[in-house]
Amino acid sequence: MPPATTSSLPKLFRTDELNATFGTVLGYGPAGAGKTRSIKTLKDAGMGPVILATELGETSGLLSVKNSGIPFIKIESHAMLIDVIKYMQRKPGKIEYDGTEFGSAVLDSITQWGEMPLERFMVLKGWEDLHGVQTAGKDPRGAYGFLAEKGRELYKELFKLHGHLYIIAREGVLVVGEGPTREEFNVPDIPGQKLPREVPGWPDATVRLRVVGGQHVMVTKGEGGSPARIRLPESFEPVPLRAKPDIAALIQYMCGDRTAIEKLRLPKPTAPMKPEIKTA
Repeated sequence: MPPATTSSLPKLFRTDELNATFGTVLGYGPAGAGKTRSIKTLKDAGMGPVILATELGETSGLLSVKNSGIPFIKIESHAMLIDVIKYMQRKPGKIEYDGTEFGSAVLDSITQWGEMPLERFMVLKGWEDLHGVQTAGKDPRGAYGFLAEKGRELYKELFKLHGHLYIIAREGVLVVGEGPTREEFNVPDIPGQKLPREVPGWPDATVRLRVVGGQHVMVTKGEGGSPARIRLPESFEPVPLRAKPDIAALIQYMCGDRTAIEKLRLPKPTAPMKPEIKTA
């Protein structure tokens, strides 16, 4: 076999040549934290989002952005989702679907998507459910290997999209230890056994959406054992621990717009009003 030549090998790059054209964000939080509503920041910033909607129900969980006119595609199976994402990759350098170009794609939600591979696995096996099948000589553990395989396929295709990517997850609880050493942590509710540990490390940012003191906030660093972190260019000011839940501004900042940090700062709390003092 002839030795490899430089023309047949990958090109050598240097880190100071890197430029982030597109941002990737995983956002998670409990019900009512504003996860779906945060999609609107992408539209307001001109990032042209399209939602890959996996949630159940007539409205696909999108009523909170009903008046925003954001395009969405109702996804009903894992195979359909992969076909849609691959179709969006057809034009080099663009996200395009049904004759419309988009600047970003949103998966809402990765949590509900997890039901799709499991349902497909049961169809392939001829099972009605995954509960109690071991007693019938069937081992359901293969379902979670199938889920992990389909999950990696999904993430690889998502990260090929030539645009910003926002993945939304519900919030779950991770239990570590037993008895006196038992601890519980709020984490992204990502289906499977290995994927919840793998996925938060893939995007440029993993953030937790919360309501604190009646105010919607975005937690940007690990807090109380809950994962959160943001990759930024060197010399960039860290994003505040608790920031405005502006996904578009976060992406702009990660992609090199230093001024976007101002959009992420929460307003300073006003001094509490002094109680009225009544005089006789």
